[in-house]
Amino acid sequence: MKYGVFLLFLMIIGCSKSNSDKNVTAEKSAAKKVSYNDFLRSVKDKSETEKRNYLFTFINDDVPNYWAGTPWSFNGTTRNPQRGSIACGYFVTNTLTDFGFVINRTYLAQQASSVMIKKLCKNIQYFGKRRDLEQYILNKDKNKVYIVGLDFHTGFITRENKDTYFIHSSYIKNTGVVKELTATSQALNASKTFMIGTLNY
Repeated sequence: MKYGVFLLFLMIIGCSKSNSDKNVTAEKSAAKKVSYNDFLRSVKDKSETEKRNYLFTFINDDVPNYWAGTPWSFNGTTRNPQRGSIACGYFVTNTLTDFGFVINRTYLAQQASSVMIKKLCKNIQYFGKRRDLEQYILNKDKNKVYIVGLDFHTGFITRENKDTYFIHSSYIKNTGVVKELTATSQALNASKTFMIGTLNY
C-alpha cells in the first residue's frame, strides 16, 4: 500500500514538472511570436545611432530567427518570412530594406552580386579560397556584417567569436533561408570565387 501511494506521489510530481516545463516552453515560444511587422516597427523606432549598433544583431540573430526555413526559389520575392519563397538576392535586399536601408531593392536583387556589393559595401576584397575568406574575417573587428558574392549566389557573413556564419537563402535542395557555419556550408564551398565587402550603414 505504501509503495502504491509512493508511486502515485511520483506520478503527480512528474506530471506537474512536465506541465511546468511545457508552460515554460510555451511562454518562450509566445515571446518569440511577435509578428514580423510588429518587430520591424520596433526596429524603425530606433534612432540612427541605435540602429548602427543594432545592425549586427539584426542580421546575425533576428533575420535567421524569423526567416529560417522560408524556401528558396529562383523567382522568389516574398517580403514576409514563412510565406512564399525567396531568391538569394531578394533575401539580402528585402531584409536590408526592412532594416531601413534606402536602396533600389528590386534592381539590386536582380543584378550580379558584385553590383550589390559595390553599391552597399566598403573594404571590398576578393579571394580564391574559402579558408582565406574566413581568415580575413577573423582578423577583422567583431560584430561586423559582410555581404559575400559567390560564383552564382549571395548572402551575409557574420562572425561570432571564432566562428563565421553564412546566412542566405540556399538553393541546395531548395532549403531556403539558413544560418550555417562557413566551413560546412555546401553553397559556400561549391564556389570557386569569393567577393566580400563590409556592409556600410
